[in-house]
Amino acid sequence: MQIKVKGISHIFDKGAITEFLALNKASMDVHQGEFICIIGPTGSGKTTFIEHLNALLRPSEGTVDFISLDLAKQFKKNIKRAKKGKEISEVAMTITSKKKKLKEVKLIRKHVGVVFQFAEYQLFEETIEKDIIFGPISMGVPKAKAKELAKKYLNLVGLEEEYLTKSPFSLSGGQKRRVALAGILAMEPDVLIFDEPTAGLDPQGEIEMYKIFHKLHENGKTIIIVTHNLDHVLEHSERTIVFNEGKIIRDDKTIDIMYDKKFLEDNLLEVPKIVDLVESLRKRNKNYGKPTNIKELVEKI
Repeated sequence: MQIKVKGISHIFDKGAITEFLALNKASMDVHQGEFICIIGPTGSGKTTFIEHLNALLRPSEGTVDFISLDLAKQFKKNIKRAKKGKEISEVAMTITSKKKKLKEVKLIRKHVGVVFQFAEYQLFEETIEKDIIFGPISMGVPKAKAKELAKKYLNLVGLEEEYLTKSPFSLSGGQKRRVALAGILAMEPDVLIFDEPTAGLDPQGEIEMYKIFHKLHENGKTIIIVTHNLDHVLEHSERTIVFNEGKIIRDDKTIDIMYDKKFLEDNLLEVPKIVDLVESLRKRNKNYGKPTNIKELVEKI
């Protein structure tokens, strides 16, 4: 699936004294199979933006196009065809400020899954299996198939099948987050969006979570991560989108943004530790290029 975001703005409480412009003409394209990080200071519009990527919010102006052959096949009646002569894969479903039908929104959310910060707080069923199968069943998946998906994705996030009968409330914080992730994965979306996915996890939990993300990426999923941890951004992502005051102010290769210290500091972003270390070594006439993590730096030394 491709997502084309074209000049979207979002105004909260329009017309009220509390009116607030959260997004200001943001545009970007997401291509299938990318690994993208979204960064920016607190209140810059990151979370508001990703809520448009699976129709949780509709833009006040601008459009979001979801382009997918599978989407076209499933909901032909309400798609917008591209110019004559184009392949059917160019068919798009477009979200605008106008209200979309529930069926269309559900279809978009089947293809684009969002896992919010502290997603484990969204667990509510009496067993882990019931929590995981809730999403697929609500999307029309037969119960027997949903149970097979629960086993498959619980295993993928690193938990044994025996956990299916346990209460989600008996798990540790990190295990709960894995179960919440398995519930999103069981709907088998093409695009997975994570908002601060390692918040509250210990260092080992962070490492294990990113291993899961890379496994999903290797299996062809598009990964989009919103995070304040620029060390993670530098080590794991290929492309970075920077927000400030509701605008996308830079869309570039991650390594180029992370090694631009002045740009990061000017936008109130903490420079990755490895970048500071490399910079201090460079001042001593020791140039080791642009490593993305400590392991790479050690190998160069």
